[in-house]
This record gives sequence, C-alpha cells and structure tokens, in this order.
Amino acid sequence: MTSRKPRILVISPAGRVVDHDNVEWYHNTHDQLLDRYFNIGDMVVFDSTLKLIDYAEVDAMEIVNPTDADIERYKGYDFAIVRASNFVHNGANFHRAAEIIEKIKIPVYCTGVGGQSADDRPYLLNAENLRFWQTVAASSNLIGVRGTFSAEVFYHNGIKNVEICGCPSIFRTRNPNLQIKPRSPIENIAVSLRREVSSTYTSDVAGYLSMQRNLLVSADDRYAITFTSHGEQEEKAFFFKDAARIERAEQAFAESGWFSDDNRDQMRDIYMNRHFFFLKVADYDRFIRSKDFAIGMRVHGVLPALANGVPAALIAYDSRSQELADTHAIPTLKLADAARMTAQEMIDSVSFDAFNKLYPLRYEKMKFIHEANGIPHRM
Repeated sequence: MTSRKPRILVISPAGRVVDHDNVEWYHNTHDQLLDRYFNIGDMVVFDSTLKLIDYAEVDAMEIVNPTDADIERYKGYDFAIVRASNFVHNGANFHRAAEIIEKIKIPVYCTGVGGQSADDRPYLLNAENLRFWQTVAASSNLIGVRGTFSAEVFYHNGIKNVEICGCPSIFRTRNPNLQIKPRSPIENIAVSLRREVSSTYTSDVAGYLSMQRNLLVSADDRYAITFTSHGEQEEKAFFFKDAARIERAEQAFAESGWFSDDNRDQMRDIYMNRHFFFLKVADYDRFIRSKDFAIGMRVHGVLPALANGVPAALIAYDSRSQELADTHAIPTLKLADAARMTAQEMIDSVSFDAFNKLYPLRYEKMKFIHEANGIPHRM
C-alpha cells in the first residue's frame, strides 16, 4: 500500500455517504420512508466502519446487476469492505458478489461481521453463502468477527483465518482511552425498543413485548425519558405525526395489547411527545450525548451511547446481542431478569468495571485487524 489514501468499495452499504464519512439514510418519498421497514442500526455500523478507515473516496459495489463497465471500473479501487453486520447465515444474499470479487481481483476485508442462529447447534452455510465467505477469506489475512459464536460458525465451515474484534460502533469516536463513569443524579435517559420479534429471537414473544412495555412505563414514571425507535413503521407514523397512519398503528397496538386499557394514555403520550428517530447517524451522536443513561433492546442504541461516553446497559434477547455484550463486557440484563425489574432497579444494578478493563484491549484488537490486512486506519 502506498502513501496515497485508498479508494474503497463497500459491499452491502446501509445509507448514503455525505461529507466523506457521515452516513444518512437514502432519499425516500414520505410514503417510502413510513411504509418500509429498515433497521437504522445498519446505518450506524456502516458509519462507524468508515470512521475507522483512512481513505480518499468510497463507492458502493453493485452486486445484483453489475454491468461490464462496472466490473472494469471496480478494478481501479484498492480494496473492498463488507459492511460489518449480521451476515453469516443462510438468509444473507450476496447475489453476484463472489463472482465480482473473483473478476476484479482486489482484496476484500471485513471488521466485525457476525453470525446468527436460532440455537447453539453447529451452523452449516449453504453453497452460495459459503462460496462468498471463502472468497473473502482467500483475499484477507484476517476476517474480524463479532465474537466467539461467529468465530465458531466460520471454523465449523472450514474458514480459519478469523479473529474476534467486536463491533466498529463501539469504537466510532476513536478514543483509545474511553472509560465509562456512572453519573449522579441520573435524570434524563434514553430507552430503545425493539418491537419486531419472531421465534428466531425468543420463545416467549408475549413476555418479550410485555417486558419492554413495562420498562418504558416504569422509566417514564421515574425519569425524564426519550424512547428511541429504530425503523418500525408504526413508530415512524407517530414520529412524523402522520394522522392516518397513527390511527392504523393505534388499532394494531390495541389488538396486540401493546396499548392496553391501563396504559394507553401514557403510552400514546410517550409516543407522541418523548420519541426520537433519526436518519443521520450524527444526529444520534448529538442526541445521546445529552442523556445520563441509555438502556434497552437495541444494540445500536447502546453501543454508540457507550462510544460517546454515556453509561448504558443492554437487555440481551438473542445470540447476536449476547455475543456482542460478552465480547465487550457491556453491562447486560437477561430478558427474564429484566421482566421482574423496574427501570430504576435495572440502572442501579449496573457496573462498568469489566467494560472499562476490557475496552482498551478490544480497541487494540480492532486496530490490529486493520493493520493485519493493510487497511489504513484512523485509530
């Protein structure tokens, strides 16, 4: 690698890049924005990945229908990165990416990718996904993975050049000396929700939703709260004050029990008046720095809070969230324990000693992954 800053391609970006390394969501019409689900956590990890790399320009790789001209143009880039995300499973679709990588013959790197499985049994990748990850592994010295489970998935599928480095989002402020200090008094808190759920995430869907509703209500009873939503259509209807969609959302909430007779007025007030949603990652940074604590189900509500020095705790609900919590020693509450606690009890139970001890080591490991692959970085 020369001293010239590299031109890089991104496989599966999440948002558009503005002002060099700031990511915001794609331009959408009002209807597209409100009627389509998209997880803005993907936008945060994309932004965080770019924040760590020292590059000249970035472009997205067209992996569905690339033209011959696209493929020829890609040969002029220095390397490609796979956006760090929940991609190591058979539901992922990389379309023609493996074919393109083989044709353009530039390195492909990944720093923080993770696996997903409904249980702990060995997970076999299908031929298409295995081919893609074998192609990435062959062009990388190391694949940086989210945690132990993800490393085991790769190992079980014969890919051995992996190293645990965690998630780029916790390093997004590029502070090697970050230490989280508890704040007192705690007055303003952010609560992140994840209403989207299936049996892939939990065997107790009703309990999963009940716990979050109780957390939101008990937090509102004790603190000045802002609840953060992360892409669900019904929540966006409230945030953008779309009357017709709000009416439909309230009906759906009543039918599911999310809004019940004993909490409807309070929940509606929270949704209408203490609700934050973002389409620019920088907006979340500014928002979360004004809070004393962040808690909830969203990994990308908690990780960027910690990166900004804000005390935060995660309620782990699946293998993905637990794996990240374990990798970084993030203060974590099990779903069953959280269901029995008020928001204040959750916050009072948290310690950052393990996180503070481990963080510098994880920071150095993420830096090492970049250097092992020859990726110019800003860490």
